[in-house]
Amino acid sequence: MQTKATRLRLLALLLAGLLLAACRAPAPESHAPTLDLNALYTQVAGTLIAQGQGQAEPSATSEAPTQTPFVVTATFTNTPAQPLATSTNTPLPATSVPATGCYQAYFVADISVPDNTQMTKGQTFTKTWRIRNNGTCTWTSDFDIVYTSGTNLASVSSVDLPKEVKPGETVDISIPMTAPSSDGSYRSSWVIKASNGYSFGVNGNANSAGVPIFALIRVGVASSGIRYDFASNYCSASWSSNEAGSLPCPGANSGSQGFVLVLQNPQLETRDEDEPAIWPRPNHASNGYIRGVYPEFAVQAGDRFISQVGCLKNNPNCHLQFTFSYIRNGSETVLGTWNEKSEGLAKDVNIDLSSLAGQTVRFVLTVKPNNSDYAQANGFWFVPRIIKK
Repeated sequence: MQTKATRLRLLALLLAGLLLAACRAPAPESHAPTLDLNALYTQVAGTLIAQGQGQAEPSATSEAPTQTPFVVTATFTNTPAQPLATSTNTPLPATSVPATGCYQAYFVADISVPDNTQMTKGQTFTKTWRIRNNGTCTWTSDFDIVYTSGTNLASVSSVDLPKEVKPGETVDISIPMTAPSSDGSYRSSWVIKASNGYSFGVNGNANSAGVPIFALIRVGVASSGIRYDFASNYCSASWSSNEAGSLPCPGANSGSQGFVLVLQNPQLETRDEDEPAIWPRPNHASNGYIRGVYPEFAVQAGDRFISQVGCLKNNPNCHLQFTFSYIRNGSETVLGTWNEKSEGLAKDVNIDLSSLAGQTVRFVLTVKPNNSDYAQANGFWFVPRIIKK
């Protein structure tokens, strides 16, 4: 019985062991632990901090720490890398084209023969432009001024640049020309040509070679109308006073050396106007003056100079002398003089220029103070023009 009972106990223990083994079946190999990214970020940060502070060396009896590798690819989104920027394959400029900003010109003024000057058939004249070197390269004497389009009014197709012109300097370019034998409007365009063959005009920029300079004339009998506008062309004149010598144009409406400006809406002593008036202030001296010498003008039969002179508003002590004259062959001739003061009146000017028909002259506007209240020597030439009757 004892033996049988012992066997039964052994059999029960064996069955219990088998049942326990059956209950501990291994997990499928394909079930890897789920990666907790937040826990991993925390672990990385904690490890970096611990490394920065230093760790105590393990004791001889302690187990060496196991270094868990960081799975970097699991912690970042796989964003494709941006491609490197590649330069556009833009062809280099031709060798005749200078570096950006090298050859640039600025038109300053027509020194002679302003646009739409009336000419007689076959009349000879000299067109002069004032140009400033606005670039970074010097213009040498090897440069040329070359005819490019329109009607070639000159007897040549190119002329030499008259002098070397450094950046910031100006040059007067003059070309003798002749009016055609047929009535009409004629435009003759010219450009500057560098010694390397590069051609450029005026008022260009880094992306443009600019536009040509040109002469624009009318040939034949002009219809009644404006032949020359002194106010519109006031900065084509050479202005001066006996204190400063040459004056800038336009000037600044202050100082004692004299200045010149155009008022588009002048307040005259008699009224307010919406047409332009030249405001020439003499320098502050008993013998002071201001004068503007205009470019050459070809006078024709029927031409008349018209204007109005007087004092500007709010200058009760204004007292001035106005003079209109012309220069020919180095000699100056006065055509009219008017004394004006602030008295609520303005004087009309109307001068027949027919005695100068066929001659090329330079007209001059002059203003002088007639008293010592120089700060109120503020007068005007209102719409000064040459018209054809």
